[in-house]
Amino acid sequence: MNKDQVIIAAALKLFAENGFHGTATSRIAQEAGIANGTLFNYFATKEILVVAIYNSIVKKMDDFIIESLGPHSVSKESFRSLFAASVQWNLENVIEFKYLQQFINSPYYKSAITRTLSQDEHPLYVLIQKGIDLVLLKSLPAAFIFSLFTAQINGLYYYLISADTFKDETAELINETFELFWKMIED
Repeated sequence: MNKDQVIIAAALKLFAENGFHGTATSRIAQEAGIANGTLFNYFATKEILVVAIYNSIVKKMDDFIIESLGPHSVSKESFRSLFAASVQWNLENVIEFKYLQQFINSPYYKSAITRTLSQDEHPLYVLIQKGIDLVLLKSLPAAFIFSLFTAQINGLYYYLISADTFKDETAELINETFELFWKMIED
């Protein structure tokens, strides 16, 4: 792992544990095993580091989710695959999910959104817009459906981590939650 990856890994862990404001850059440098000045050679400000971690996580998550889509066209099954993959990624990447939740509810999110992939370029957003255009989905704003999609995933995630469910029950709950969501958005 190169130094910027070591810094990102250390910062991710500390931010997830202590929050953005509760984590000093000196603590990140200490956790990464580098001098404080070295951290700033790689990331000029704490905000740049916070946004870099966000971008890194979103890219990994999107790559995982896109890979799960397979050859499906715009269909109920493509949405189901995306939904299940999103929940699975969150369950397998707890620290990253916690970081994303913290990030999107922070002041960093608003400033980062203008410098990163816009929502209308996000694979799910594109799929939603195509679903609306093909009259597969209700004629609602794509951003609203996108928001409903992520809300269902987040709600299910929080339920699953708080409940003692077995693998089969988890798969069944993912499917049932998707079906409920689908009833809300199908045309």
